[in-house]
Amino acid sequence: MKSTKWIVPLCCLALWLVGVFPAVGHAAVKEIIAEGNYSMGDGETPATAEERALLDAKRTALEEAGTYVQSYSATQNYQLTADEVQVVAAGIMEVSVLEKKRTLEGNAIHFWVKIRAVITTDNIESMAGKLKSMSMAEDYQKLQQDYAQSQQEVADLKRQIGQANNETEKQQLQNRIAQNENEFQANLRFELGDQKMAGHQYDEAIAAYTEAIALNPQFGQAYLRREIAFFYRDKYRSALQDFDAALNIDGHLTLAYFEKGQVYERMGYRRRAIEAYRDFLARATPDQQEYIVIAKRNLRRLEETDEAINLFTAWVYGPDMPYRPGGPSDRWHEGGRERRSGRY
Repeated sequence: MKSTKWIVPLCCLALWLVGVFPAVGHAAVKEIIAEGNYSMGDGETPATAEERALLDAKRTALEEAGTYVQSYSATQNYQLTADEVQVVAAGIMEVSVLEKKRTLEGNAIHFWVKIRAVITTDNIESMAGKLKSMSMAEDYQKLQQDYAQSQQEVADLKRQIGQANNETEKQQLQNRIAQNENEFQANLRFELGDQKMAGHQYDEAIAAYTEAIALNPQFGQAYLRREIAFFYRDKYRSALQDFDAALNIDGHLTLAYFEKGQVYERMGYRRRAIEAYRDFLARATPDQQEYIVIAKRNLRRLEETDEAINLFTAWVYGPDMPYRPGGPSDRWHEGGRERRSGRY
């Protein structure tokens, strides 16, 4: 008779392994509880002060979530930088407010919030792939810098208000706080838009970016992001308008030229796409290498197509046919509306 002395220990080990390492195809869920605080001063609104307390809680939760995402990514061999880990963690966190309250502390109203943040491993891979194709890590890093700068600026302004010599000076400082709040709220809407984009919720992303632009009309990056959302909704004219708006605000947004090339390709305007890609390549920076490679590849293909169509047009219509944008020599069908050239 075979010995059974190892059966129970092995069964226990198997159960332990199942509990620690979820089976393939079964998502693991991580729940995080965090708290945030913020004290409102003169010139600040309760709504923004509460948002700052919520942001403080999210930052705390994000530290733990980032560690979890980093560990899981390592087991799945995902190649993520430290910034990308933070973007993935922020993008897949589902946050709900458990409790919040306001208390009077001296002359200031203190806001406190408690949240539950839930992350699911099922979403990590899709989010990781999405952010690689949309440069979301750079946006996220810039947002965190803006949040920190906003917080410091408000703290400085509140201190100056306490030292103001007259009501006029105090009002000017309060007006600067109001402007700071608008920019802060715009950044929150922009971050929400990026999260909706990563989840393929393009209408919601458009709404979030539109709110960001309304709060901060000089938010060039929000125009550029909304363009991509418009593209996915096949709203090409709106996308082109956002390109122009972004470049009018900030001529250094060189990716606008790349995106314009993508839109013109989809619309069938070959020569305009060629011009847009050339404009991008003339302005691209070394850190945009991924886009440079794609732009060169697309440009080479378009130029080859352009040469072939020119020969065909000359044969059909004669060599003296004038070029007309959108005419027979400028439009062609390539892959239909189902495929975006390049990286999407």
